[in-house]
Amino acid sequence: MAKLFEGEAKGEILQLRDKLDGNDPAARKEAAKRCVALMRAGENVQTLFSSMLRCVKTSDLELKKLTYLYLVTYSAQEPEQAIMAVNTFIQDSQDPNALVRALAVRTMCRIRLESVAEYMVIPLKKCLADSDPYVRKTAAFGVAKLYDVIPEAVENAQLFDDLLKLLSDENPMVVSNTTAAIFEINEHRTTPIFTLNPQTVTPILSALSNCSEWCQTIMYDALSHYRPDTADDAGFLIERLIPYLKHNNPAVVIGSFKCIFEYMEIAKKDPAELFQQIIPPFITLVTSSEPEIQYVVLRTLTLFVQKYPKALSREIRVFFCKYNDPSYIKMEKLNVMVTICCPQTAQVVLDELSEYCNEVDVAFVRRAIDCIGQIAVKIEAAARRCVDVLIELVSGKADYAVEEAIIVFCDILRKFPGTFESVLSKVCAGFEIIKEPRAKAAAIWILGEYCDLIESVDVLMDPYLDTFHDEQPQVQLQILSSMIKIYIYKPDDTRDQLQFILNEATKESNIPDVKNRALIYWRILSADPQVAKDVIIFGKQTVMHSGVNFEDHILEELIRNMGTVSGVLHVVPSDFVSRVKFTPDDDDDDLLSAENNLRIWRQLKLNDDSFIELFSDYDKNHMYLRIVNKSQTPLSDFAFAINKNAVGLTISGEPDFPSSLDFGDVAEVSIPISFDQSQIGNFEQQEMQIALRTNLGNVFALGRIPVEYAAIEAGNIGETQFREFFSNLSTVQQTIINDAKLADERQLREKNIFVVGRNEAKSYVSFMFPSKATFVAEVEQNQQNIVATIKGTDPNLMALVKNNAHFLFTAK
Repeated sequence: MAKLFEGEAKGEILQLRDKLDGNDPAARKEAAKRCVALMRAGENVQTLFSSMLRCVKTSDLELKKLTYLYLVTYSAQEPEQAIMAVNTFIQDSQDPNALVRALAVRTMCRIRLESVAEYMVIPLKKCLADSDPYVRKTAAFGVAKLYDVIPEAVENAQLFDDLLKLLSDENPMVVSNTTAAIFEINEHRTTPIFTLNPQTVTPILSALSNCSEWCQTIMYDALSHYRPDTADDAGFLIERLIPYLKHNNPAVVIGSFKCIFEYMEIAKKDPAELFQQIIPPFITLVTSSEPEIQYVVLRTLTLFVQKYPKALSREIRVFFCKYNDPSYIKMEKLNVMVTICCPQTAQVVLDELSEYCNEVDVAFVRRAIDCIGQIAVKIEAAARRCVDVLIELVSGKADYAVEEAIIVFCDILRKFPGTFESVLSKVCAGFEIIKEPRAKAAAIWILGEYCDLIESVDVLMDPYLDTFHDEQPQVQLQILSSMIKIYIYKPDDTRDQLQFILNEATKESNIPDVKNRALIYWRILSADPQVAKDVIIFGKQTVMHSGVNFEDHILEELIRNMGTVSGVLHVVPSDFVSRVKFTPDDDDDDLLSAENNLRIWRQLKLNDDSFIELFSDYDKNHMYLRIVNKSQTPLSDFAFAINKNAVGLTISGEPDFPSSLDFGDVAEVSIPISFDQSQIGNFEQQEMQIALRTNLGNVFALGRIPVEYAAIEAGNIGETQFREFFSNLSTVQQTIINDAKLADERQLREKNIFVVGRNEAKSYVSFMFPSKATFVAEVEQNQQNIVATIKGTDPNLMALVKNNAHFLFTAK
């Protein structure tokens, strides 16, 4: 395989095309291997699409796999040619060889093109009832993939009924894949197609002991969504899952642990009894597994001990760092140690942390010192011992240790006011060697906060005043605040220093925050020194435990996702995964809510759609942009602009573009909009001109102008003026809106279209645009159609209003 990745020779693409188009089977296979190898190495071999497409119809299974792999990658860029492979896919889905049938189904479902997916529904339905379990389990996942592309077609084909039947399949692999597919589909629907209950959970539990370890992890994800009705049911499930904690695969251990953790609150069992059974497997993983597995386990335990900190207090020595532990493992062990530390173990932990402070890993030493401070804040009985350790560090010569110790002292001094002020002189002795901005800010805060207890505080401040303009903004801000505090206590000694620093900050500084703070302080002092003292000198709130803490609802969400990327990164899924949920036609539990939340995406016309597709939708205050990356290169550096248009629609805020969008991914961006008279123009343009900047170049698009949201509240002209307008205006257009229902008065009012009168089936309405152009219309429901006669004061807008009459007058 090494030869496949050698440098590409000049004209190699042409040589590969000749071989792929030739009749030599061996040469075609070799060329296909080379083509896929180049593709996997990041080379663009899209130009070979038509040649690779000819290799689809072959009896050589290896060549077929290579071709399918290529098609999955490049079909999005060649949708018109990709449709030519559909016949082969359908034939392969009926092949006598089960491997070929499964391969065809898997590949076809991975091609995210509606034109291809539409032909997949019937073959997929047949494969769900295939005699071979390998094909059935592949087809089960295929339903979920297909649903992501064409949800309506999947719903209408009743594939869900066939999918749900597979839950009672005799093959556990089929059951596990079906379970995973069902819960994946549920994530994309407003109403689930399947919910776990005491009856439906039985086949999953039965298949659990007979399927592979990776299938078991899928089962655990499904079971973690189940909530037993009674404590007995929860206890039964816990008993069924405890044996899996001894499994060789850590993913199975974490999956079963997650489910047990979820059921513990429902079961009547004492958590302490369960801890004796569920903790030892994790201790084993922490002490004897590979570092990467240790990391995932430690991140999982970090969540666990947030809720049950005493569960591991007796096992605290397990989390002591070894000399050969990777740095990232040491950091996680420190997090767990601090969380489970209690008064009984505080001395042992502090002795261990003191040893860590002598390590050569600077980041690890800083974290260890920070942990000492957290223990001092958390356990009052250990605070004195912590302070002694920190004083030793401040007296040392390691600048990074001194810096971190000074930062930690800020929290300790605030936590225990009036207790440890006696060490201030020793702390201040270490100020000379600090260089890190955070440490400087902490040192200056101490000088200002305790200036009445520190001798010659004005002398200690002098070095920072001399280097004021060279400091980071956070240091400059702290210098200002501390200097004001010192002046309030010692006005005669520090008047010149204060005058100097205020002049420097207001006249010489280019940092707005620094300049504004200096001006505010100056004005307060000029107004009334006593008011300044009341504002600046006040009692501080005490410091709480500063370790790893999550809000209760965040912690619950992370616990539900233990063993996943979310559980390891400690980021809730909604923060980095956005999903578009499909609303079925029969989902009318909250029709109004569904109407408001369902986006109707309309594709924009692009000048270059080779690497991107854009779709848009609107509401009154936002434009919604759906971006699809068709390029193998991640898209980034997004910027957005709207040209002047007939209604003055413009951007009113920052769009929430993603930092990067990978190949095949979709991002939905909310863009705040408003209607501004200064942006009115380009009346000859009936479509809105949009520009999107990306790292691959600028894209120019044309889209519909949402006139239905442009009308203003001043459009209600009353019946008398309506008659005058309708009689005198000569600019008139008549249009028929087919198969539409006229909006009622409330719906029209929401669009700022006002009903000023009625005559039998006819309604008379008026509305006005930001340009003050007024329009009146006679609209009538004529059987299944709407007939509208429109007149207006601005001929430039008449064609636009006529073309968008459907959006103006029909019910949503």
